[in-house]
Amino acid sequence: MKTFSIIAAACMRFAVGIAFACACGTDLAALRFGDEAAAGVDSVPIPDKPEPTHAAVALPDIGTKMPDGTVYAGLSMVTGKPSYIKPGGGKMPDGTLYAGISPDTNKKLYTTPEDAPGVYTWNAAIEYCKALSTSGHRDWRMPTIGELAVQFNNRADIGGFNETGSMQKATGYYWSSLQVGDGDAWAQRFNDGFHEDLNKEDNSSLRCVR
Repeated sequence: MKTFSIIAAACMRFAVGIAFACACGTDLAALRFGDEAAAGVDSVPIPDKPEPTHAAVALPDIGTKMPDGTVYAGLSMVTGKPSYIKPGGGKMPDGTLYAGISPDTNKKLYTTPEDAPGVYTWNAAIEYCKALSTSGHRDWRMPTIGELAVQFNNRADIGGFNETGSMQKATGYYWSSLQVGDGDAWAQRFNDGFHEDLNKEDNSSLRCVR
């Protein structure tokens, strides 16, 4: 009987030990996986790290000549990417010279290989270009102030301009079609690009375009 009691007591201690071990195992599992969200409880998402920002690449001014000889013409209306065109001064099969892109029409602009002979008042310059028939074309006209600037920017490639800056008979200035009131019109000096409104009765140089 005494032996049975000893065996029973040992079994009880063994059972208590197993129960304690199981309880401890459950607590350890809870500690190990305690960082997981409990079922049915919303967790707060961890925000993604922000993407590193890159400095915008500076684009050249429209009309800037690039190292490869092309000219920057702005962002393409089709692709949205930078576009480049050939420089002014290229001779066309009809004998005219490619001057660049007109900022007014966004189309190719052509000019005569040489200045109109002599100097002209503003009204006489208008009439000269209207009457001009050369290189198989009769649609010549006086350049706008923007087109005159294209000629100035590409003057080295086009060639033949008066770059003395002379004020005598304004031979160093070129007429544009932009009027200032009734008596004046804008002209540009081709040695430095300076714009000035001259009296329409002044005589200036002229290069027609189409």
